[in-house]
Amino acid sequence: MQKQLRAAAKEAGILNDFLKTEWHLSKKQIRQAKFRPNGITVNGIQSRINAMLRPGDVVCITLEEADCGSHHLLPYEHPLAILYEDEDILAVNKPAKMVVHPSHGHYCDSLSNAVISYYMQKGLSVTVRSVGRLDKDTSGIVVFAKNQIASARLSVQRDNGLFQKEYLALVTSVPVPTFGTIRTNICKDVASLSKMKTAEHGMHAVTHYQVLQSFHEYSAVSLHLETGRTHQIRVHMSSIGYPLLGDILYGGSPELIQRTALHALRCRFCQPFSGKPIELEAPVPQDMETLM
Repeated sequence: MQKQLRAAAKEAGILNDFLKTEWHLSKKQIRQAKFRPNGITVNGIQSRINAMLRPGDVVCITLEEADCGSHHLLPYEHPLAILYEDEDILAVNKPAKMVVHPSHGHYCDSLSNAVISYYMQKGLSVTVRSVGRLDKDTSGIVVFAKNQIASARLSVQRDNGLFQKEYLALVTSVPVPTFGTIRTNICKDVASLSKMKTAEHGMHAVTHYQVLQSFHEYSAVSLHLETGRTHQIRVHMSSIGYPLLGDILYGGSPELIQRTALHALRCRFCQPFSGKPIELEAPVPQDMETLM
């Protein structure tokens, strides 16, 4: 995987400075690249990082080895609902009932298996790196980074609150108040193999919610997370008495929908190299749309 950028007149100067200021590369990343064959080139010629750039010079850096990739993943030919793609990012709309990464019982049919199949069809040797993940039952936006640096920068955006997701959920009854913030720590429930619980000694977790529309027995709720704990939305909404429809693990009824009624609806972040704002939206799945 290579990144190319044409240096404008104002960017003429020492190559090392260009790599740091234009692409915000660390010393380690530059050091790793310069020892690869054609790792850092100027106008197609491998160059030292103390070389001088002229206006219009084309700088190319190899971010990863050409033969890298998720070789442990078996390709799974499954259509992807692609919401956005560029040379650094792939964003897809994950269907419900599909795991993001291979796990027990789903070693060959995960979203990651489908993504590696897509990369192979395009002739790309790219490691599959998801920026966060969704539970099996949860549908919606999953973002994948195509190289190490993009992955690291998107992770920094998550930590700084610049990478944001908005979730849509259908919850039992009508929350009172109709908007608010849940600040309750979350930890593993040792009495269960898969369940989490709220506990004072758990990890810090913050969820903001707002009721969008109320129905007779349930409500549509918008949620934003400040933290990304396992099952956070499910645990928090259940803890205040409004479990998600279909979420049997946390007290939700499966009568109206046969899976946890949660969808990653919107996602906002910045392109990791250009800084361009990117806003994505995944259509509400039919099962939730019908109930709304």
